[in-house]
Amino acid sequence: MFPTRKPSASRPRPRPGLRLPGAALAAAGAAAALAATGLTGPPATAASTAGTVTVRLDPSYQQPPFQGWGTALAWFANVTGGWPDAQRNRLADDLYGANGLGFTIARYNIGGGDSPETAPYMRAGAAVPGYWNRPGPEAPDWWDPADPDHWNPDTDANQRWWLTAAKARGAKTFEAFSNSAPYFMTNSGRVSGAVNGRQDNLRSDQYERFAAYLSGALQRAQNSTGVTFDSLSPVNEPNTDYWRAGGRQEGSHWDPASQARMISTLRATLDAKGITTPIAAMDETNPALFRTNWESYVPAVRDAVGRLNTHTYGTNGRTGVRDIAKAAATPLWMSEVDVGGSVPQSFTDMSPALDLVDRINDDIRELEPRAWVLWQAIEDYENMTPAHENSNWGLIQTDFTPADAATEPLRKNKKYWAMANYSRFVRPGARVINTDGDGTLAALRPGGQGAVVVHTNPTGADQELTLNLDGFRSVGSAPVERYTTDATKNLQRESDVTTVGKTLKVTVGAGSVTTFVLLGVAGVNTAATTAPTGVPRQLVNDNSGMALAVATVNGRSTPVQRTPDPSDPAQRWTFTKLSPADWSSTAAYRITNVKTGEALATSEEVLGFATPGSSSARQKWMRSTTGDGHATLINNATGKLLDVTGAATGDGAPVGVYQPTTGSNQSWTLPGDGGTDRQPGLG
Repeated sequence: MFPTRKPSASRPRPRPGLRLPGAALAAAGAAAALAATGLTGPPATAASTAGTVTVRLDPSYQQPPFQGWGTALAWFANVTGGWPDAQRNRLADDLYGANGLGFTIARYNIGGGDSPETAPYMRAGAAVPGYWNRPGPEAPDWWDPADPDHWNPDTDANQRWWLTAAKARGAKTFEAFSNSAPYFMTNSGRVSGAVNGRQDNLRSDQYERFAAYLSGALQRAQNSTGVTFDSLSPVNEPNTDYWRAGGRQEGSHWDPASQARMISTLRATLDAKGITTPIAAMDETNPALFRTNWESYVPAVRDAVGRLNTHTYGTNGRTGVRDIAKAAATPLWMSEVDVGGSVPQSFTDMSPALDLVDRINDDIRELEPRAWVLWQAIEDYENMTPAHENSNWGLIQTDFTPADAATEPLRKNKKYWAMANYSRFVRPGARVINTDGDGTLAALRPGGQGAVVVHTNPTGADQELTLNLDGFRSVGSAPVERYTTDATKNLQRESDVTTVGKTLKVTVGAGSVTTFVLLGVAGVNTAATTAPTGVPRQLVNDNSGMALAVATVNGRSTPVQRTPDPSDPAQRWTFTKLSPADWSSTAAYRITNVKTGEALATSEEVLGFATPGSSSARQKWMRSTTGDGHATLINNATGKLLDVTGAATGDGAPVGVYQPTTGSNQSWTLPGDGGTDRQPGLG
């Protein structure tokens, strides 16, 4: 949930200026030139000319096992869960059924609930019922979590129906999340926020009671549905200013110190009740703001978080959150986003679908998340019409206040079918692998046999696509399945294609999303990996253009940057993978200098050198890369990144370690010695 899409009766979305950070502003003009066709510009790829694209798949860099795709249930479940059986089951089949999207994740909203005396003011579906029960006249601080009469375990039946429906169709992962405490715990007396958007709405004396409410609601939802929640998220998009009393949905501001207090209080409450459910935090609206919050938490608060959740309504800073998650050895989700597209409401235009897959591709490539979860997959049709928002939120649109729910149309747009290109084929247990094309997502199938490739051609012309498969140990002769979504096709099975050697060549249509299922590929070709092992290489900083080197200062080896000289052994580094068969994106490396033979290591949080010894975490480093030839290096002991101090550009400037910033002074290319690499510079 994010600042308003427009001043209509709808869910907050990004404000002007937050949607097009950095280079995206420059791209906006190019995108406008193609708006008449409903298509966008081409992605950057490893090798491309007009009408031709070559993409290399890299199974030597594998993200963690994927948990799946899913949706938040608020607010559509609060509406449609009470519809006639045939209609609500049809919707559940569309999202969670094997012949639908095959989602396996559902996020359940624990409602706060306004006072019964408050006149209704929220948008359709947004007034999610709370689990409290007020048996008599209200008195100050009347609610007692220990009093069974103050609970309503039968509340929220519609959303709970969706939990059971998702589980019955194979969903295995469930998260409970909160947008607001109940009205009687708030400063404003409303669950939509404080009067001042920068003021916390939870009263300072209500943390323990709110933690008791969340833990009690969690247990009651589980008991009534048979669902076991894998996580509980107590705050949502907290460090923002758009949650205000009278807004049309639940929401609450939390400053970073308040977030930390709530996380700690909830963990203590859960532990006291013997509830082991992990806490997810902090569901911030964008990765950059997530990082700001996280950096303010003390270690004990960070330790209380069992999973990291970020939304991507803004996209700056994704790689920083990726590296935070790796350093903390804590799973990461992209837990909420949707895009409305740049064209008016349409069920046939591919442009919104291409916008959606662009977000999916970038999120998964840059965040390396375990899961990708949509904001409500079913949107209010009436609110999307030209008379209101005139937009394309949701994958299915249906009227939330229909004259007859039994006959209300269920309208799938092109986003639905493009989503199916991913969710039906990249299944739980799959491992996303790198590609060097940002319009191409690839994943090893569960068990490691075969791969799935989802390729987007956002241009207005056919494209000759070449998939380079030389990164695999073997490429069998099995036919390659092909499924296409475009302006006239909805996940249509096309004729199979075949590989020639370790290459697949195929034509993909204009404005299309195509899924390829390569059943014959397997293993990693150890002679053609992008792991930086083998020949010594330089480490060249992307900000300064200088190379990491060893200098002698006061008789001690000191890391500095120098003007690049490939012949200088002080600038050459040998990467040794400590588990040679580990192809994961968290594989540990030891980095030793050719001149001194010493290993790059940390002491406390200072970068230095040590005698090589593979057992020390202080000289273990993880490499993060999106496949574009650039990498960050994370120290296993400190979680800090190799960093040119102060983003200095001069010869001799010190190199140290620092928390992830996404700055180019933490980004490095790794060219090999004498140009002998198969792919020089690929990080």
